Amino acid sequence: MQKLKGFYKTNRNFVIMMGISAICLIIIIMLSVIYFFGQTTGDQYGNRLSGIENVLIDTNRIKELKSATEKSELVDSVSIKLIGRVVYVNIHLSGGNGADAKAIAGTSLGAFTDDEKAFYDISFAFALSESTDEESIFPIMGYKKSDNTVISWTNFSE
Repeated sequence: MQKLKGFYKTNRNFVIMMGISAICLIIIIMLSVIYFFGQTTGDQYGNRLSGIENVLIDTNRIKELKSATEKSELVDSVSIKLIGRVVYVNIHLSGGNGADAKAIAGTSLGAFTDDEKAFYDISFAFALSESTDEESIFPIMGYKKSDNTVISWTNFSE
């Protein structure tokens, strides 16, 4: 103990500066941990999903949407996937052209309520179940943004 007191008396400025440096280093490490690791604990979508509980699409609603889309005789299969605020509608057709795909998308879009159309983005993807010719216009993709009323389509020739 006497050695420490002697060291402190002879090197008082050095000991005070080392104490301040140690405290600053601890604060910097704590702030770095909070900054870098605190960002990974939040919600994946941030606050973009606020209000989704008011316009929730559950599995029963997805089944209803699927059955409404499958009413057309050109539709082989339909899969609907909900990720965040985007509804992905993948439709496999047995035949047809771009106008048929647009008509089926319009029918499918009509199955959504006005609240669902205003809240969710809806993505349509059409493909042929059995594509035989190489010059087919498929796959065709369309996208309806939540604040838009029309479907935007990829460039294709009908």
